[in-house]
Amino acid sequence: MLLGLTGITMIVVRAEIFSRLRDWLLLKRPQDVGYLFTCPPCMGFWIGLLGGAIYAGVFVAPLYAGAVSLLAMLVDNWFAALRRNGETVE
Repeated sequence: MLLGLTGITMIVVRAEIFSRLRDWLLLKRPQDVGYLFTCPPCMGFWIGLLGGAIYAGVFVAPLYAGAVSLLAMLVDNWFAALRRNGETVE
């Protein structure tokens, strides 16, 4: 469940399919919603909170939010390290 929510987070924040939405939000609301769509830990928190509430209930949802936020940050840093080393991430 956590890996699935992390995958959803990375798709929303980094995938090409959402690039037009991210660009539009950055133009219209750069300080709040626009930033949310470019920050993996931030978006991971909200996706984890929603997914945790649906899957495990509202009392466990904050744990999901924290875990997905942390995993999204780690995955994003790992992809960034791969790009710095010249490897492709596809």
